[in-house]
Amino acid sequence: MKFGLRNSSRLLLVGFVTCGGATPPPQSEGSPTEPAPSASPTNEGSSADGSGAEAPATPELLAGIRAFDGGKYGDARKLFEAASRKNPKDPTVFYNLGLACEKSGDHAAAETAYKAALERKPDLEAAVEELGALFIDEGRSTDAVLLLQPAVVKHPGNGALHENLGVAWAADGDVAKARQELEQAVKIAPGEPMYHLTLAHWLTVWRADGASAQLDIARDLAKNDLGIVASVGYEYRMAGAFESCIKTFDRAVAIQDGGEVRTERALCKLGLKDDKGARVDLQAAVDKDPTYGPAHYYLAGRLAVDKNFTGAAAEYSKYLAIEPSGSLSKQATERLKAATDAMGATNGAAPKRK
Repeated sequence: MKFGLRNSSRLLLVGFVTCGGATPPPQSEGSPTEPAPSASPTNEGSSADGSGAEAPATPELLAGIRAFDGGKYGDARKLFEAASRKNPKDPTVFYNLGLACEKSGDHAAAETAYKAALERKPDLEAAVEELGALFIDEGRSTDAVLLLQPAVVKHPGNGALHENLGVAWAADGDVAKARQELEQAVKIAPGEPMYHLTLAHWLTVWRADGASAQLDIARDLAKNDLGIVASVGYEYRMAGAFESCIKTFDRAVAIQDGGEVRTERALCKLGLKDDKGARVDLQAAVDKDPTYGPAHYYLAGRLAVDKNFTGAAAEYSKYLAIEPSGSLSKQATERLKAATDAMGATNGAAPKRK
């Protein structure tokens, strides 16, 4: 699923104040949980030189923020690197550099930058959040726990730290500790839909009660945020709550129709054995977004059920052309061969041997 959200382990809330009267430009539209670069650290009483007075934001730092907000992460990285050379004691510069490196796909450099920020200001919560989330993304749950455990003790009111620690414990297999931290995040910020969504996800994974109730809350809080609404719908499907799934994707389609939300709604309909409704959505999905591979894959399956093997083969081929190494490519290859063989049999030719 790629609804423009951060990975579920990256559900972070980062709000910043700026120094010297400078304000970073507004973020582009997207998930409200997306971290933003900042002209000053979040924690009060910080300074670049340890004097207690905040260091002035350099032109390079402010230009880097503008580049980051404009999606020019490579440019932002270069500007933040220049800012770090000009002001090597400023933790915020290194935090922002970490964000830019991570967005550019250089996780090793991002880790180095976040650690540099924390060396300069150990209680910079935003850097702890991002580094912990980075560890989780890389499957380093033990490192994440070691980093985040003391952080939640020091900052007990930070929901993002509790949420990330909960995900780290979940990845480590400690359900009791994970649930405690995830529920604490919800308690701290009951109005944050992503915390409810993350808790619901893990309740489903653990086959525990309560996932649908958390998803109901997240859905209501999400308003018209397409990414969150669609993610809630996906989690309803994973929980087997297909009616709620369909209603949620009805809302997602109303917000912004497209191939992915149509495909997801079709899968929910299949969960309720509504084959006709699923086919309508899948056909609409490939019409609206011919580049969305899964829509072709699932439409091919419906066509194969109808014994329309020519159409099925064509859709499997389209999927493989779009996502030759995708998560469904192995199944698509096998089913394309089966559909092609069935076409030959239908035409009176002997099926090819495997």
